[in-house]
Amino acid sequence: MALAIKAIPTLYGDEARRFREMADETERKFDMRPKRDLTADPRYKAMRTILERSNINF
Repeated sequence: MALAIKAIPTLYGDEARRFREMADETERKFDMRPKRDLTADPRYKAMRTILERSNINF
């Protein structure tokens, strides 16, 4: 028994333009945020300690 394939919704015209503008704005906001130092995170340090004690080569 075959399953029906659902149609993928597609945006056209003003809706597509508005969606693209919102996506571009979100990407700009993401690029402007300050970069974090991952190695300063306590969870990262805990993970490193666990891996070192388990003798896993990474």
